[in-house]
Amino acid sequence: MLRQVVDGKDPFSFAILAGLTRIVLDNYLNIQIKGIENLPKSGPFICVANHSSRFDGPTIGRIINRPACFMVHPNELKGLQGFLLAKVGAFPSSPRYDFVAHVLSRFEKGEPFVIFPEGTVHYDGLTHPFKKGVAKVAFAALEAGLDLPIIPIAAGYDWQGKRKALYNIGKPIAVSAYKDAYARDGQEATETLLKHLHNDVLDLRRQLGFELGIEKADSRIMLKAS
Repeated sequence: MLRQVVDGKDPFSFAILAGLTRIVLDNYLNIQIKGIENLPKSGPFICVANHSSRFDGPTIGRIINRPACFMVHPNELKGLQGFLLAKVGAFPSSPRYDFVAHVLSRFEKGEPFVIFPEGTVHYDGLTHPFKKGVAKVAFAALEAGLDLPIIPIAAGYDWQGKRKALYNIGKPIAVSAYKDAYARDGQEATETLLKHLHNDVLDLRRQLGFELGIEKADSRIMLKAS
């Protein structure tokens, strides 16, 4: 039986930690954002981003600027760091937990869901294959009657000089566009959605000047277990 995910946020702790994070990031990084108009200002949505730095989560939280839930690797939720991350909405990407039910409950509260489908941080400058977790959540929400947008986000960093954090927010992808395909063949719909998301993030990365020599090809998109 899957274990229940407990939301560790409380308004007081979240406000303090979010404020401190904002101060640190704004003083350490020169954050530059393209496509901010594509980010919903209210209501639930799914945020999908590549994972190339430990700054990704805090910076996306800074950009969203309201309570959200974040799926993170279980190793990140240990000790003091884990305690603090839980206070801002992080929960483990572990098969022992019912993360889908947890995210659906946060959607009911109007919270966005942030996921890095690569599963962990990659420092090689490439966008790696996406795992299935984001599709599980998206289609579970659709079955629950929630037509949520998926917002693709590309992140990249220039550590020379002023330490730039470059973010490119793409146009929303409607999960409902895959409703009929999912009813016909859930596995095929999952694969198609993941390819769509991966290619969108890769395009957004290219617009920032990263991965310019990488071609989009189905052979690069390999499904992994969540």
